[in-house]
Amino acid sequence: MSRVSIVTGAGSGIGKAIALRLADRGDITVLFGRDRRSLEATAADAAGDCALVEGDVRDQDSIERLLETATEAGEVSVLINNAGIMPIAPVETATLRDWQDTIETNLTGLLRLTHAVLPEMRRFGGGHVVLMSSVAGRHPFPAASVYSASKSAVDSFGEGLRAECAAAMKRGGPAIRVTTVAPGAVTTDLTGSINDDSTREGTEAYYAGMQAPLTPDDVANAVCFALDAPPHVCISDITIRPAEMVR
Repeated sequence: MSRVSIVTGAGSGIGKAIALRLADRGDITVLFGRDRRSLEATAADAAGDCALVEGDVRDQDSIERLLETATEAGEVSVLINNAGIMPIAPVETATLRDWQDTIETNLTGLLRLTHAVLPEMRRFGGGHVVLMSSVAGRHPFPAASVYSASKSAVDSFGEGLRAECAAAMKRGGPAIRVTTVAPGAVTTDLTGSINDDSTREGTEAYYAGMQAPLTPDDVANAVCFALDAPPHVCISDITIRPAEMVR
């Protein structure tokens, strides 16, 4: 059967860059996201076969449609949990709706999809789960307390999942590797999810003041480095920053 890779948030930024790299490798790449036109644009740029699933990681029906599409295409061997939002704002002025959306997208949606995919990876004899975290999860900054908390939780989940998969492998189970990737400042449209005007302006000014922030391709290179490691090697954690980024 064909090897299948799932990429969430595949319509732009880091997700698109990773999806294009996986399609170049010959994987059937299942592109998942909320904007079908963006997914179609990614598929048009891809060198290999792609399947498109429009949906939201916060929605269980969307997860089920995604899994159905992926398993019909072949053996699910790679899951890139990349979908995320960053509606940051100071705690006193933030909205509970933004906080809820942040947790449900960045953490709960990631958990839902991982939970759905793991049995398929075991059935097909192994796989690789990549969780997109953030430097902000390790070094919280003002106005980003809840966003940072969501990414810190991703770090903790990733380490726990890696340990579970390693223990299962020692008992003779399939090899499922887990990699957490924590990028620093990357030139994507993530700042567009910031609803607080002053916070968005300050964040955009921070990015504009950098000589060379990361590009989505930089992060995709790091992800592929982990995926391409020999089967007995698990690159469990990658932190990638612009060279000029202090924290």
